[in-house]
Amino acid sequence: MRQGLSIIEGGRFVEAGRIGTDIDADECRIVLRRPNVVEPVEVEAWRALLTRIRWPEPIYADPDYLLTAAVHESGGRDLVFAFAWSGQGERARLRGVIPLSMPHGLWGNGRAQGWYPPGPVVAPTIEPGFLDEVEAALRAAVRAVHPRSTLIMIPPPVVPTPEETVLLTDASDAQVVPARDRVGVRLAGPWTRDGVEIERITEPFRIRDAVEAYLSFDAQVSGNPIVRDPSASSMVRVVTRRFAQRRQTSVDFARKDGVIVAAVLRLGAGPGSIVWRQAETRAA
Repeated sequence: MRQGLSIIEGGRFVEAGRIGTDIDADECRIVLRRPNVVEPVEVEAWRALLTRIRWPEPIYADPDYLLTAAVHESGGRDLVFAFAWSGQGERARLRGVIPLSMPHGLWGNGRAQGWYPPGPVVAPTIEPGFLDEVEAALRAAVRAVHPRSTLIMIPPPVVPTPEETVLLTDASDAQVVPARDRVGVRLAGPWTRDGVEIERITEPFRIRDAVEAYLSFDAQVSGNPIVRDPSASSMVRVVTRRFAQRRQTSVDFARKDGVIVAAVLRLGAGPGSIVWRQAETRAA
């Protein structure tokens, strides 16, 4: 059997040649997808992969985050997502997802390299035990599309040991916030004094207005407000909307005497949530 490589261009398949020679059914095969045409079944398998291997950065590796970033923060790069599969039919299993910045189509030379949006350095999501197979298949896939190009991978992922996973899960400073709007959250920094009221907004139908309120507050107090960059503001709006559909985002406002003094955008839920964006006024 020979494995084929396909890139989705505007919703249609463009055959990009054949990769290698006959392979076993358990070897990895690569499917390259443009970010706007990744299929729901691939998103489901992607999230299952993150859960199965207990990925240490599940928020920044989540499809809702990365696919949105690929649309709004590509910086003009030609981006594709490489899905590495092993097995066939019902035995097919996703072994890795690697965002790639491809060489310029007109020049045909250069480098294909791992891509992630600005922010924390995140390794490609690859299942431990399949690193070599995935990388070999990916190199073949890149050569099939751009024969004179090279693949540059960022350092391999580091997956926590079972002992480290327990420590991450049971961290003593993790806060479980009650699932209601008004909660007693202890703020860090200057807003720990009496008289500061915290409101946490979690309901999906309220998130859109809460995000707009956050952006307005950020524009008032930040030296480099998000709304100054249309791509960044679009990224914030779309990511929070997508995460809200799964009840995986919240917006916190700290008010003193009815006036907002600090605000936080969170992604994720419970102890696994992260502070994605935050803004605050200077303490008096």
